[in-house]
Amino acid sequence: MPGYQLVDRHNHALFREGGIAPHDNPIGLLDFLRELAAEELPFARFQELRVMGLEDVLIAAMPADRELALDIRNRLRAAASELERRLVSVQMVFKGRLRRGEELWSEYRDRRLPVGVIFGSPPPNTDARGNNYYSANFNLTSG
Repeated sequence: MPGYQLVDRHNHALFREGGIAPHDNPIGLLDFLRELAAEELPFARFQELRVMGLEDVLIAAMPADRELALDIRNRLRAAASELERRLVSVQMVFKGRLRRGEELWSEYRDRRLPVGVIFGSPPPNTDARGNNYYSANFNLTSG
């Protein structure tokens, strides 16, 4: 399904038997952002990407992690129509636990990282095996 699937490692098959199946094409966050900035996106129609490293990038940017998160959001939104047109599916895998309150965050390295600045506060979903995840559309609007 096109859009972003946000999964923490506690619910992902890379880290736990019976977890959510990983998308086949792994890519680091910085490489993904660089590809999104290219004049022509290199992603094929219906491609499934597995993006990792968002939390490490936000930790490295502290104390400006919220500002960086907003910049990442803007970069993702700029590529939204092309990703949607190609029906790409992007699985964002988090090392920490995803939590949802007024905004979505990741608990990682004893920090609360502002994932909601990027993805908003999408409603939680559960797959057939009881694994939790969040879905966000490419325009990063909730609902």
